[in-house]
Parts: sequence; C-alpha cells; structure tokens
Amino acid sequence: MAKYLVTGGAGFIGSHLCEKLIELGHDVVCLDNFYNGNLNNIRGLFNNERFLFVEGSVLDVPLLTGVVRGVDHIFHLAAQIHVEKSIIRPTETLEINFMGTKNLLDICRANRNISMTLASSAEVYGAGTEKHCEVSPVKPQSPYAASKVSAESLCTSYFYTYGTDVRIVRNFNTFGPRQKSTGYGSVIAIFTKRALEGKPLIVYGDGEQTRDYQYVDDVINGYLVSEKVPKGQIVNTGVGEDHTINKIANLVISISKSSSTVVHVDPRPGEVRKLLSDVTKIKQYGHVNSYTLKQGLKKYISWVSKYNLDSLGVMK
Repeated sequence: MAKYLVTGGAGFIGSHLCEKLIELGHDVVCLDNFYNGNLNNIRGLFNNERFLFVEGSVLDVPLLTGVVRGVDHIFHLAAQIHVEKSIIRPTETLEINFMGTKNLLDICRANRNISMTLASSAEVYGAGTEKHCEVSPVKPQSPYAASKVSAESLCTSYFYTYGTDVRIVRNFNTFGPRQKSTGYGSVIAIFTKRALEGKPLIVYGDGEQTRDYQYVDDVINGYLVSEKVPKGQIVNTGVGEDHTINKIANLVISISKSSSTVVHVDPRPGEVRKLLSDVTKIKQYGHVNSYTLKQGLKKYISWVSKYNLDSLGVMK
C-alpha cells in the first residue's frame, strides 16, 4: 500500500478521493485550508488510523516540507476554482494556482521518490466546436483558465528540465454529493437546490451552451487511473458526450418532480460555449465511466433529497 497527499482534500472532489484511497487500503494525508473545502466533507474519516488531516495552505512551504514525509504520490487538487472570482481577483488566483503548484513541484524535484498528479481543468481549452483532445490548442478565456495553463506549463517544464515525475489531468465538468450550490461550475448543484425548493432555474444566455458532465465517482476513477499515465503526459477525464444547459435544467426538473420553470437571463462574461472531451487516451489506461448523465442525476438528486440539506456541499 502507498501513502498519498491530497491537497484540497476537504473539497468536493478531494474528499471523495480521500475516501476512495482509504477504501483501497492506502494511507492518506489530507491538506486543506478551507478556502473551498468543508470540514464536514471529511469528518467521517477522522477515526480512521490511516487518515491524517492537516490544516494549511499549499503556499506554506515549511508546512509542505513536513507533510510530505513518507508520501509516495501527491494528488494536487488545491486551487482557487471560481471563474467569477478569478475575474475579480486575478492576482490571488494566479498566486494560489501557479505558486502552489510550483511549491509542490520543488518538493518533488528535491524528493525524487515522490510523484505528482496536477488537477487541471477543461477550461484551458476555451472556445471550440469539436471534441477537445490533449493536443488541442489551449485558449484560456478567464484568469482562472490562464492560471491552470500556467500551472500545466510549469509541470511540463519541470518534467523536461528536471525529470520530475508529474502528469496532468484535465477534468471536465463534475457533479455529485458535496458539491456546493454556488459558483461557475456548480450548475447541477444549483439547479437541484432550486428545483427542490420549487424556485425558477436560472439559465444564462440562450441555454444552448454545452458541457460534458461526469459523475464524481467516475472522476475519482480517472484520477486513480492517471497514475498509470507516463510522467510528463496530459489526459482528459470526461464522458465524451455534451449536453445543453437547457437539457440539464429540464432533466433536473423532471427527475426531482419539481414545479420549477426555466428562466433565461443575460449571458455571463468569459463563458465558453462548448466543452466536449475526447477521452480516447485515458481509456487506453483502463478508465471506464459507470454513469450516464441521467443515472448520475438520479443518484445525486436522491442524495440531496435524502439529507434535505440547507446548504449543498455539506456532508452529513
């Protein structure tokens, strides 16, 4: 069994990754400063002797130096993840997403037995009309996307310059339990909360923009599979099917048996019209998706309904 450091491990995706690694018998160090994460997301792991939580930031180099002792692999998920916030605070976004990555790469460079996976984003691709594969041009349309491109470039440069064992996962849109019902990428969580409350579902623009949505359990499988990817490589995680926001809104209303309606408002600045993954490469390493969009929505809406959460993103 191995020992893992999961940065951003109290977040939506990070907490699921911590759980899966523990389930597989590994030791896990979870690092989070609650910039995006929530303590309740990992509370169920506290009594497990193979789980250690450390509160702190990826910008704290002395802290990082201590927490990596004995670690075999780093899953680097900690980031400023909000597009809107990046537009307002571009410097803060770049500092967290670029410098945090640099700090971890320096640790991997100094400790050559430690490998790393960077959690990037499909937002790096920007506008497009076709499937995005790993060699598609990157055209960041927000400071958030630009920060991820910068972090990716740094990883690649460390691989070529120092031989650092790092690979990159470009994650397409994700949904599932513990996702907060706020923020640019939380459309399904927001729609679900409003549908269960009987409130209108707000759609920006004409609603014909499309996204490739993947259920969180399948995303976690993608991260685990990414360890098989050769160092220096990039892989997409997604389903390979895109759906309009209008379709997603209507599916949520139908599955939740809600009386909500769909209301269209002005489009948001910097919004990408189409995001669709080509997942041929990661499938070569054994990645398989277990959920269709509808299956994932049914499971997620059932979870939210069961816990009757006042604030999505809090695990009970």
